[in-house]
Amino acid sequence: MKKLIYLLTVLLSISAFSQQKAFEITNIESGARQIYEENQRVKIRTIDRKKVVGELHFIDNQTILVNNETIKIDSVLSIKSQPKVLGTLKTVVLITGLAFVVTSVIVATSGGNAAFLLFAVGSGVTIGAGVLEGLNSNNSNRKWTFKIIEK
Repeated sequence: MKKLIYLLTVLLSISAFSQQKAFEITNIESGARQIYEENQRVKIRTIDRKKVVGELHFIDNQTILVNNETIKIDSVLSIKSQPKVLGTLKTVVLITGLAFVVTSVIVATSGGNAAFLLFAVGSGVTIGAGVLEGLNSNNSNRKWTFKIIEK
């Protein structure tokens, strides 16, 4: 019985003291911090302007893995949270807006009077997709410093 209690104590302490890596960004001016944890969906833009979207994983203290692409921490230009629901909603809104715009072109070629109204609605909905993209702030390396920490 004593050995069982010791075994349970050791197993619980291992999980309690295990550390996980996280991607910490710190604002240069205000010192505000944000933390991106492992398996969180992010959008990263690298210095060579390549965009990578996917779940965040850590290889070592200087390298991250997003969507099966390894990225050095000093080549990250910007990072932002990219929840799957928001990305799907943005795509649906964009396609709906573009469908309205295409419909307005078809109505205009057939001489319909509702073409301008459809075009205005489609433009507004398409702009709404851009507004949804701007909901999560884009944290660039001009105002933020990036590092991988143990949590």
